Amino acid sequence: MKFFMLSDLYCLHKSGIAGEGIFATQDIPKGKIVVIMKGKLYREVQKTKTEAMTNPNMVGISKDLWMDPVFPIVKMNHSCNPNLGMRGKVLFVAMRNIKAGEELTFDYSISEESPWEIKCYCGAPQCRRIIRSIHYLPLKTFKRYLPFIPKYFQKVYQRSVVVEK
Repeated sequence: MKFFMLSDLYCLHKSGIAGEGIFATQDIPKGKIVVIMKGKLYREVQKTKTEAMTNPNMVGISKDLWMDPVFPIVKMNHSCNPNLGMRGKVLFVAMRNIKAGEELTFDYSISEESPWEIKCYCGAPQCRRIIRSIHYLPLKTFKRYLPFIPKYFQKVYQRSVVVEK
């Protein structure tokens, strides 16, 4: 079993979801900051699906502001049942207790508002099959992810759907 250590908390390893992924090397308690996203920032308006798909690894920071992340985020796979969420714009935190050996994943929809979409291969029982912007998150999922959705994307969601109180 070959893996590459990236920090005390995670390593790079072959993933059952897609290619390589980031895996916990120790138990991680809910709420712990796991990684701080770093990368180059870009200002870009993405109005069409073609424009949105030109930079598939970008993570939304706020309106028309994107980060092209470096390791480890660039190797972090999507899941419809993620164990990481975001606090603020660049902190990835444990949404629940994570066991050593678990793949670290986040739901790409929580930082996306463009007309982007991809097929999902996460294999979670509640897999949505197609991953799209935050507008398409089911209300139940949106509520389950709170407070681990960046504030800007919470507002985008709340403007696009009627959120039950």
